[in-house]
Amino acid sequence: MTEDKILWTARYAEGDLSEEERLEYENLLRYDKELKAYLLDYHDAHGSLIMFMDYDDERNALVAGIQNLNEVYFADDAIVDQPAPVAPSQKTVKFKPYLRWLSGAAAILLVGLLVWSPWKADLYQQYQIVPSISVTERGATQNELDQAASLFNAQKYTEAKPLLAKLHAADNKNAMIAFYFAISLLQTSETAKGRLLLEDLFKGQSVYKNDAAYAMAMSYLKENKKTDAKFWLEKVSNGAVQYDKAQELLKKL
Repeated sequence: MTEDKILWTARYAEGDLSEEERLEYENLLRYDKELKAYLLDYHDAHGSLIMFMDYDDERNALVAGIQNLNEVYFADDAIVDQPAPVAPSQKTVKFKPYLRWLSGAAAILLVGLLVWSPWKADLYQQYQIVPSISVTERGATQNELDQAASLFNAQKYTEAKPLLAKLHAADNKNAMIAFYFAISLLQTSETAKGRLLLEDLFKGQSVYKNDAAYAMAMSYLKENKKTDAKFWLEKVSNGAVQYDKAQELLKKL
């Protein structure tokens, strides 16, 4: 069960397992890819939370919030004592004291941290590139393109999509329109259709070849599909505008 694996991983990372449990965990870790992912995510979570817990008032507020949650759902259970405040210079954060009562509603917090993983979303936001449509490109009726560009550049993808679809249907050889139509599809949850357009662009020889590869990678990163994201990042050509970002992101995945 996912929740069991996550809590087991938390206890392992915090040194809260018995010797027998530790050996069992490490044996399973050798071939259980999901467990490996949870362990990596836990360390990412731990590192990210340290950034937000440098000051004692922030840490104590988090502890108080978790204690209140535990009191609401588990009034009869023993509540962990309030830890002593940590000095602002203290960087070490250990979750071990909380693991003995981390269950039920409180466990949902940890599950949410490792499954939702907001720091992963930050990585996507950090490397996502959506350039603006330039209306100086050739092709399509200028007035229609102006309108589509205005909406797209304002991040009104739902409104821009039907206009771009019409332009693409009228000129399906126009790589610029195909690319931005694909992006509008990705941004409005029509991911499969958007990826098909991007794949066609990548197979072609237009100036949007590398844009398509990078956008494909971002679409998979958004879904936390790291293997697929790496596959497409590696296809971004050396010298392309996105190359440096692609290489930097590859090192982080």
